Amino acid sequence: MTHKVGIDAPDHLATSALIAENARLQIRLAEAEETLRAIRTDEVDALVVQSAVGPKLYTLQGLDAEIMRFRGDMLAQVSDAVIAIDKDERITYINAAAEDLYGVSASQALGSTLPRVYDLRWFHPADEVAAHTDLDDLGEWRGENIHIRSDGRELNVESSVTVLRNIGGEATGRLAVVRDITERKQHENKLQVSEVRYRRLFEAAHDGILVIDPGTSKIIDANPFMTQLLGYPYSDLIGKELFEIGLWKDGRASQDMFAKLKLSGQVRYENLPLERVSGEHQDVEVVANLYEENGRSVIQCNIRDISERRRSEAHVEMLMAEVNHRAKNLLAVVQAVAYQTARQGDPATLMTRLSERINGLAIGQDLLVKNQWHGVDVADLVRGQLAHFADLIGTRVSLSGPTLRLTSEAAQAIGMALHELATNAVKYGALSNLEGCVHIAWKTLPGNQPTFDMSWVESGGPAVTVPTHKGFGHTIIGRLVEASVQGVTQIAFEPGGLMWRLTAPMDNAIAPANPAKSASPASAVL
Repeated sequence: MTHKVGIDAPDHLATSALIAENARLQIRLAEAEETLRAIRTDEVDALVVQSAVGPKLYTLQGLDAEIMRFRGDMLAQVSDAVIAIDKDERITYINAAAEDLYGVSASQALGSTLPRVYDLRWFHPADEVAAHTDLDDLGEWRGENIHIRSDGRELNVESSVTVLRNIGGEATGRLAVVRDITERKQHENKLQVSEVRYRRLFEAAHDGILVIDPGTSKIIDANPFMTQLLGYPYSDLIGKELFEIGLWKDGRASQDMFAKLKLSGQVRYENLPLERVSGEHQDVEVVANLYEENGRSVIQCNIRDISERRRSEAHVEMLMAEVNHRAKNLLAVVQAVAYQTARQGDPATLMTRLSERINGLAIGQDLLVKNQWHGVDVADLVRGQLAHFADLIGTRVSLSGPTLRLTSEAAQAIGMALHELATNAVKYGALSNLEGCVHIAWKTLPGNQPTFDMSWVESGGPAVTVPTHKGFGHTIIGRLVEASVQGVTQIAFEPGGLMWRLTAPMDNAIAPANPAKSASPASAVL
């Protein structure tokens, strides 16, 4: 019995020891498996191992670690900002470019949430929804938005965001590559504003504008005024060549213009006949320029309707010719007046009488110029020639007659006659005393040939005697005025005063009605 017990005791102790050792090995094996798992999932990059000389640090320098270090070095060198965040949106990585872009240091940013670095603003609410949808469904998103730095500065950015995942495919965070496009956006905005302004000018211009492709010589755009100028709808202009819309007579002439334009960069044509769709012709001025637009050559043709200008120029040319003609006629009249005054007058009073007659002629000229040589109203002519006796008009001088406009030739001659009659009345006739009167009247007489009739009748002046000598003044109120209107004059020295009368075909004395001016008839006594 004692022997038996002595033999069994050691066996029991050995078994207990084996069980204990097995439990320790199981624990160490579990620890080793956990360490391996941590290594595989990149949760550790170094191991501390107890040795006979103390703990030793072993860094895991495998291929994956080398690749990760290489990638980190690359991200640190890129010019775009790179930021990584974890699932809690805390920053786990920020490169030097991101530090510069947002004005923060890595020590300030790491471990912080994104709002500590920048706030986010979307251009449209739908953009944010689309971004989250792409990240959830595709694992990536790329687009533009605005980042607002902590100092308030706004940045236009273009971002590329990728979802980060572990080996098991679980999302662990996001990596964003951000490019500052603020300067580019400012340039684009300025360009857009410029394009809007140009388009407004293009649409509102009162010159026709065509944009042409120099490669095909065909129209690629036209402004609204061009369609009005030609009478073509917009759709009919696009794709046409210039000779096809009536600007050049044929394709060869059009190609000659393009050849000159390519050599000099600009060509100009004046007084080109443009044919409208209706067949009507009008004068135009064409200025064509060759320039670059978004990296391609285009031709812009500005086409101005100069029909009105050409009419004005023709009118000016006609007026110049008319002025030249009238100046020659006037000089001939002045020359004749001067000659006759000197020939038949007293040399001592020559200058006085000549100046008075030329002044009378000048009054008529002033009225003609004022009316652009369209004639002179009879009442205006009478008032002008009697301007020195304006205080007598309405008292001792009376005027009566309808509104009639004399031709320029009739106005010159009748004006000189009125001047001679007024001068004679002051010196010898009804206006030489305080009681005499003058009545001036004009009218038209009906008949097969309507007649213009004008008279000067004096009364109450000194006794009238028939002059024994007829000077140049008598010629002016007689033959000169008769010749100007192919009329007949009557001069009578009545006891009561001088009577002068002119009758002439109305077509020779009266200008056609001018609707631009409507004068009121002279009253019985002005």
